Amino acid sequence: MLTSKANRSCGSYAARAVPSAGALYPYEFAVLTGEDGVPTAFRVDADRRTCARVAAGAAVAAALDASDLAVPEGGALVVTLTRPWLSMRKYGDRGYLYTQLDAGHAAGNLLLAAAGRGAAGALRLRFPRESLSQLLEADENCREIHSVTLLPAGPADDSWTRWTVHDATDREGRGPTWRSWLERTCWDSLAGWTGHSAVPARHTVAAPLARVRTDGRLPAADSGLGDASAWSELIGTRASSKAFTGAPVPAAAVWQAVSALTTPLETDLPGTTALSATLVLRSAAEPGHDAVYRLDTGERRPGRLPSTDEVARACMQQRALAGAAAILLLHVPRTSLAGAGSAAGAENLRELAFRCGALGQLLYLGAHRARVGVTAIGGFDTPLWRTLAGLPEDDEILYALLLGRPDDSGIKFDRLAMAHAQNER
Repeated sequence: MLTSKANRSCGSYAARAVPSAGALYPYEFAVLTGEDGVPTAFRVDADRRTCARVAAGAAVAAALDASDLAVPEGGALVVTLTRPWLSMRKYGDRGYLYTQLDAGHAAGNLLLAAAGRGAAGALRLRFPRESLSQLLEADENCREIHSVTLLPAGPADDSWTRWTVHDATDREGRGPTWRSWLERTCWDSLAGWTGHSAVPARHTVAAPLARVRTDGRLPAADSGLGDASAWSELIGTRASSKAFTGAPVPAAAVWQAVSALTTPLETDLPGTTALSATLVLRSAAEPGHDAVYRLDTGERRPGRLPSTDEVARACMQQRALAGAAAILLLHVPRTSLAGAGSAAGAENLRELAFRCGALGQLLYLGAHRARVGVTAIGGFDTPLWRTLAGLPEDDEILYALLLGRPDDSGIKFDRLAMAHAQNER
């Protein structure tokens, strides 16, 4: 039977309590831990609460050694694997970016959920993946290893008793899990975009994923998400807004939500990044607060702000989102993306998208704490948002998140048309 600590490391951490483009959730999980003192790898189905033992013993130990990874004493490694096909089948090439953003939400959420349960972990994106990918049969089944979360032993509970484990170490009997030649063709089209960082980093540092300045708009005690003991409740109850009423929101609530972006996460990413954040506050309840704020520099630019019609146009005519009171844009100079598909870039696409996804997850939780509605979109009119927010002409917007008073009667149109990939295993 799988040890309880391994199940605690994945199942109880609510990894799926995150938004996803089209509700597709294009990622899966594996857990590496000790079973009766033997290093063992499990593929995890979080929905069904089942684990499949896929390898044990020397093969697992060798893959860990080649990947420069080690299972924490009494803990586990949670591997996040992406399956780009699920998003690309519905959204085309842009679905690969959505896949990375979704995985960023999930991996960031694992860190937050673990800390909320008193077992602060660390996330690594910069490590050799080949041996671990072979062990988990990722590439041949059109999966990609996104990241590894190191989780120490946490407090015990009985949640593991609701999980089942079966043996799947017989490779020939298991067979491939990908469904069709179309998925393989999609996977092969990603050649060059699945490159990994050329600069492995063994050490992790707890730091914010972006430089965000609130310039005294909140008391210091309100910065970040606050006491980690409350994070589990926030994760378990947060929700995406389907629409916004258009009513103003208190400026203090917006800044309390935004302050969550200053929450440190322990990763192996560099402390500096080309990623910038800009807040367009267009409908504050109090006069004098509406403006465009460059959160990395503290610059405040007053002036004409986007109208309701312009917000709808910039959000690809999603009228339900036109009443947003504030919009957070995460953007990066296009020149920094030139090497994002290779090992040459200081940060590749996966790392930048992880920052965006994890920051998005923090904003979701911060907005929930501040009682403000929030939703994220990956489809938008970049040139128009660039103009409306006064961003540099060579900046590329990777993610947009909107805040406002939620309208629960609204509809998320990207979830109306069922994709063939939805509910596919």
